[in-house]
Amino acid sequence: MAKILTNQRDVPFELSFKYPLEKGYTFKEMSMKNIKEFQGFLDKVSRMTVQQVDNLYARKPDTNDCYNGMQVYHYGVTETFRIHVVLEAGYYKIIRLDPNHKIHN
Repeated sequence: MAKILTNQRDVPFELSFKYPLEKGYTFKEMSMKNIKEFQGFLDKVSRMTVQQVDNLYARKPDTNDCYNGMQVYHYGVTETFRIHVVLEAGYYKIIRLDPNHKIHN
């Protein structure tokens, strides 16, 4: 079970983009299949709370994986597809799209 990311567990799960996606982990590297998988994930989590998303999709974080001093958390889109996010001001900001789970495999 992954670490609880926020004390506000019954609030809507909100994903956003604030930072540039890291090189090699952008939409450019994604296939049409990956894009459809990501859209399916977004469709599901858009109706969920933080607690629900954490229970279903959160993966164990690597404590050495940080971005701008913030812990990076991983969510499973599929068995092999992960998104990597940071939690900032109550919003989960996507920093990497990892359709082939190249990081921390």
